[in-house]
Amino acid sequence: MKKIIKIFLILCLVCFSFFYTDKVMKLLNKKDPLMITLNNIKEEYEILPVNAIIEEDTIIPGIKGLEVNIEKSYEEMKQGGVFREEALIYNNITPSSSLSNNKDKYIVKGSNKKEVSLIIILNIKDYDKIKNINNLTIYLNHKDINTNNIKNIKDKEIYTYGNNGEYTKEILDNDNTLINRLSNNKSSYCLVTEKNNIYLNICNSKDMMVIIPNIIGNYNEIKNNLSNGSIILLENTDNIKLIIKYINSKGYNIVPLSKLLTE
Repeated sequence: MKKIIKIFLILCLVCFSFFYTDKVMKLLNKKDPLMITLNNIKEEYEILPVNAIIEEDTIIPGIKGLEVNIEKSYEEMKQGGVFREEALIYNNITPSSSLSNNKDKYIVKGSNKKEVSLIIILNIKDYDKIKNINNLTIYLNHKDINTNNIKNIKDKEIYTYGNNGEYTKEILDNDNTLINRLSNNKSSYCLVTEKNNIYLNICNSKDMMVIIPNIIGNYNEIKNNLSNGSIILLENTDNIKLIIKYINSKGYNIVPLSKLLTE
């Protein structure tokens, strides 16, 4: 019994020693000129988040903000003992109004960045026409979602288009299981071309959001309506290289849907 008490007291002493040492170090750090500098400049380097834009049942994603992580930045700089802007480490600040707390809305655009997404509802037989084009977002009909097809096109971002745009819980269970297991992305977005609350509820029940492209068509529609955050559904791939060249010439980056909708 005495031996157990002795071990217990030693453990308590060790724990108290660590606690006391940590307290002393934190107190000393607060008085370090580098720590004082970091606390003085943290607001200068803060970037406030931009809330999502919500109009009735539609949403355009916001943009995350950044704040300086004082402790990690201090650890990064303390060896040299001087403030270095390039060594600052940041925490993300999530917008108070964001996609994560508005999953029952239709996403109609990406955030106000110089980025757009190109979406294709792919007939798997036509894949050779686009296989060398990067950053496209592919929707496959349920009949085309199988192990071989997903493995063959996994360099693209892949989602299910249900049964030619008609979604059921059973189809999503089947398709999402394969996509999530075999592709390089999580199956997070259903695609509709007009509002449909039945599909919205079905997709939401599977933790998916629903997008409605703000541009549907081809070269002329894109030329007349292109803007920051555009979600573009191509009717066909006939002029896809010309379309990409035009989009890039206007200073837009083509990115996968998941990147476009990252806040």
